[in-house]
Amino acid sequence: MKKKAPLLLALVMSVVIVSACGKNDDTKNATVVASGGGKDAVAAKAEAPRPVRFMQVGMSSLSDISYLPGEVRPRFEQRYGFRVAGKISRRLVDVGQEVKAGQVLAVLDSQDVLPAINAQAAQVEVAKTDFKLQQSELKRQQELRDKGFVSGAALERQAATSDASDARVKAALSQLASAQNGLNFQTLRADKAGVVIAVDAEAGSVVSAGQSVVRVAQLGEKEIIVNVPERAVGSLKTAKGFAAHFDAIPGKLYAAKLRELSPAADAASRTYTARLSIVGADDALKLGMSSTVRLDLGAAEAIVVPNTALYTRDNSTRVWLVDRATETVKAVEIKTGESTNDGISVISGLKPGDLVVTAGANLLQLGQKVRLLDAPVAAAVPAVPIARASVSTAAKESSKP
Repeated sequence: MKKKAPLLLALVMSVVIVSACGKNDDTKNATVVASGGGKDAVAAKAEAPRPVRFMQVGMSSLSDISYLPGEVRPRFEQRYGFRVAGKISRRLVDVGQEVKAGQVLAVLDSQDVLPAINAQAAQVEVAKTDFKLQQSELKRQQELRDKGFVSGAALERQAATSDASDARVKAALSQLASAQNGLNFQTLRADKAGVVIAVDAEAGSVVSAGQSVVRVAQLGEKEIIVNVPERAVGSLKTAKGFAAHFDAIPGKLYAAKLRELSPAADAASRTYTARLSIVGADDALKLGMSSTVRLDLGAAEAIVVPNTALYTRDNSTRVWLVDRATETVKAVEIKTGESTNDGISVISGLKPGDLVVTAGANLLQLGQKVRLLDAPVAAAVPAVPIARASVSTAAKESSKP
């Protein structure tokens, strides 16, 4: 009898445990029934609306601005070269030196010119001597003609010979003047005052007629030379205004005006050369300074979204649009334009009034439910009290016979 007592106690404990397990299972089942099923409850918990930030897009006024590099150059620049060929014996100016009108810039070696001048002077003397001889002969023929010893035809021939001799004298004198001009052209002088900006030939160099030797820029009006790419030529013509900024002169802008635009592109760089006159140029501007020219292309209307709203997939730029009715998101491909201080402009793909997700774009999925953080959240009925009421009802029904 004593041996059966422990066995009986064990059986009683087993029955109690099984009953408790049955009640726990009923409670879990009632909870599942109240929530609408096991799998559906897990899915509902996984698909909880994701909180996102958003914005309602609209048209914004943007200032369309473009920038081009440039260089300060003189408005007028002369390339001085000798009118005759020769060897440079002296160069009398250096780069950066200011020159006056009539100042000597360089001199050629005159060794090749002086012999030609001497030879031409001798030809002039020969022609004059022959002319004197022909004049004397003409006078003698006239005296003989008056005495009847010479015919009129002979006198006429001598007069013609004398005239030809006179013409040869004049031709020799002209050739001598040309040779002397060649000597004068051996000296290169500045036509106007300015500053030497380049030297293209040094002393000892043999130059041809017209070859550039010294470049002089006139002191006065300055301008900016800009190399304009093909795609920006149209914008340059329609620009509302120009402003130049110089790194060497911080904090100051110079207004400029378009003076000249080349009709043909450079063969090497494929750019069009434009010249901009600087308004109010002062002594702070030095030739050769680099500048940045700002082109004011006027104001334009465009939709602007922040960069955080963009995401890339399949090599295309997209944004997430929010559907207010279903509170879900869908991806829309867009075409972007220029960057601004507030974000990036959108050329196509959006229209005013669209709701665009501005944060967490890379974490969303197609058709996912979202909760707008910036919008008022509707009051929801707590889920836990409903579950408890369902459990109580199920318990009462299970307690009925």
